[in-house]
Amino acid sequence: MKYFTAILFCLFAAASGAAIHFYSKAKHYQRSFRTIDLDPVVLRKKLSGEPPAWMLKQIRADLSAYSSGITKQMIEEGFAGKRVEDFSLVRFTIKDRHITFAHDEKNLYSRHFRELLACIKKLNEHVDLPDVDFVVSLEDGFEGNPGIGPCFVFAKKADVASLILIPDIKALAGYGKLRQMIPDANETHPWEKKEAKCFWRGSTTGGYSTLATWDRLARAKLVLLSLANPDAVDARFNSVVQCDPEVPQLMKAKGLVSKSVSRPDHLKYKYLVDVDGNSCSYERYFWLLLSNSVILKQVTPNIQWYYCALEPYKHYVPVKEDLSDLLEKIEWAKTHDLEAKLIAEEASQFARDNLEPEDTALYLYLLLKEYALLQK
Repeated sequence: MKYFTAILFCLFAAASGAAIHFYSKAKHYQRSFRTIDLDPVVLRKKLSGEPPAWMLKQIRADLSAYSSGITKQMIEEGFAGKRVEDFSLVRFTIKDRHITFAHDEKNLYSRHFRELLACIKKLNEHVDLPDVDFVVSLEDGFEGNPGIGPCFVFAKKADVASLILIPDIKALAGYGKLRQMIPDANETHPWEKKEAKCFWRGSTTGGYSTLATWDRLARAKLVLLSLANPDAVDARFNSVVQCDPEVPQLMKAKGLVSKSVSRPDHLKYKYLVDVDGNSCSYERYFWLLLSNSVILKQVTPNIQWYYCALEPYKHYVPVKEDLSDLLEKIEWAKTHDLEAKLIAEEASQFARDNLEPEDTALYLYLLLKEYALLQK
């Protein structure tokens, strides 16, 4: 009898575990996610006009590695085995405007996947998408060349010719409430009322931190620079992640961690620094462009879809990757206040003219169209 009871208990436990697993998946899948909102009139106007030169420049530069054509075999070799899971790959096929996809199961519940799929579906409602077969990585970025062939990515190293940039996932979701939040904050914080100080808050991304290596992160160098120069820079971590268990306590003890600061409150300052994390800062760089504060941009090999259109001292003030000239660039901005203000205004104008939801959709459409011409 006791053996029978034990068997029943095991069966019940297994069934319960399966039920809990299924429930957690269902609950995860039901979580809200953002979808891009497109104005059909604006989109048609952009589609019928001459596309921005920078879009075609970036798309054709990315596709130049495949000028001899993209075969089905090339795609299947990249989308195979452990690579699918290791690089969070999703393969999309569009045939007669019907969209199908293949991926590792975990990506079905990924917000990145659902927002990407929603954007493709939304675009498909407004334009005739070409017949095309392509692979997208849902990863934030890569250290180098992962060897996954013709693959769409949100960011890459500038010298990796085999990867093809696609609008980042935040852009594909429309950048959410930022489009209204940041311009509203600009009304409260005009240039003349901003404090002439460099400001930053963020997490400890950019690598894995140990007690021996945490200070090698570029973001850690920024915060340490702030501690040494508090009149020029106010930079702190608001989240300690990707680290050994002892690291958060150490950073707090050293005064490197503070509370989060809202995005609108960032706009109280004239100089907002952008430092890469695991890759490009994605959504952050977008709202910095809109902020009417001048961006002190760390220049690194990491690029995303619109970086080629941005020019130093026109849209941002460049800073060396190791931040060794940051104080010098802050001083330049202080002594060239009018030039700094114009750079901030030019950046905001660029974002308004080139990074609206319809611009994101236009870039995606142009990319799929040019890519489809290379498929054999």
